Amino acid sequence: IATQERSHKVKIFTRTWKGEQPEGIHVHLLGKTGWSNISRNRHFFEALKRELPQHQLDGVVAFSRIPNADVYFAADPCYVERVKDKSFWYKCGQRYRHYKILEHNIFAGPNPPATLVLTEREIEAFNRHYGIAPDKFHLLPPGVDKNTDSEASAKNNRTDVRAELSTPESATVALFVGSGFRIKGLDRALRAIAANQTTTKDLEFWVVGNGKPARFQKLAKQAEVTVRFLGGRADTGRFYDAADFLLHPAYSESAGKVLLEALTHGLPVLTTDTCGYAPHILKANAGAVIESPFSQNTLNQTVKEFIQNADKRQTMCENALAYAASEDLYSCHQAAAEIIENILSKKLSVVSELAQA
Repeated sequence: IATQERSHKVKIFTRTWKGEQPEGIHVHLLGKTGWSNISRNRHFFEALKRELPQHQLDGVVAFSRIPNADVYFAADPCYVERVKDKSFWYKCGQRYRHYKILEHNIFAGPNPPATLVLTEREIEAFNRHYGIAPDKFHLLPPGVDKNTDSEASAKNNRTDVRAELSTPESATVALFVGSGFRIKGLDRALRAIAANQTTTKDLEFWVVGNGKPARFQKLAKQAEVTVRFLGGRADTGRFYDAADFLLHPAYSESAGKVLLEALTHGLPVLTTDTCGYAPHILKANAGAVIESPFSQNTLNQTVKEFIQNADKRQTMCENALAYAASEDLYSCHQAAAEIIENILSKKLSVVSELAQA
């Protein structure tokens, strides 16, 4: 949409689409057939290869691993880096070979696309495996929504949400936000909460996000932890306002948008250094980051410190709000649109010069 707002015509080619389609942007649905994600991917790529030449396009921007694009938006982490510690048998599987080949076809050729990345860590990962020229990478600022609520509104949200959930004001609430519970480290979070059940008499754990909770409900029951699974919410901001800290001990996360969303609401953050945006938490002095290799005992102890020290949490809250007010955490889409425009303009200029030669 940011590109469209710069007076460009945009066409989207995708396998599936949920929700309303943006006005003025034509969405082409391709290659939906297949029994597995791999087969559906292959059908999509084959259909895309046939479809693109039928359109007069100035350039192609890929949001998944598609060869021959002009620009690749690397929202997903480097695949071979992410699975480097998987077993030999995993790497013999079809899934590994499929995604490794897709990524190899993008980056291992003589002219890889301009690549938009969200963190410095991803630049390092791609370079370790593919040796890409530095000028091919473009580091984007984050792209969270600004929190425009007043302090009074935040206090009202805290009061209202706690009343809705019958949570006393005196309770300490740890909040987990995100879909894909396993990779986000919900099991780690549950174990940390279980280890601190006696730290305070009023400790609650809320989980906001879509996922498959059965395994984690079983784990919570075994650990005798009461967890509120609240599902996916359109009003997540109210829960940031109502909680006392965000607990996000992810196994792997290329960025971790929820970390910055929490900062904009003044919510202290406890996360892991495997999240791309974790350095913002340290820079803001608005929480803590568990270093690799991960230690459950270290997480448990740090959660205990968060629970016990309300004054420190208040300082983190103030630091978070100050950081969110002074740093650019918001212009990802506008910056990406400008970079894409510049890259394609240079390409068209070269094409024009060659045509005139």
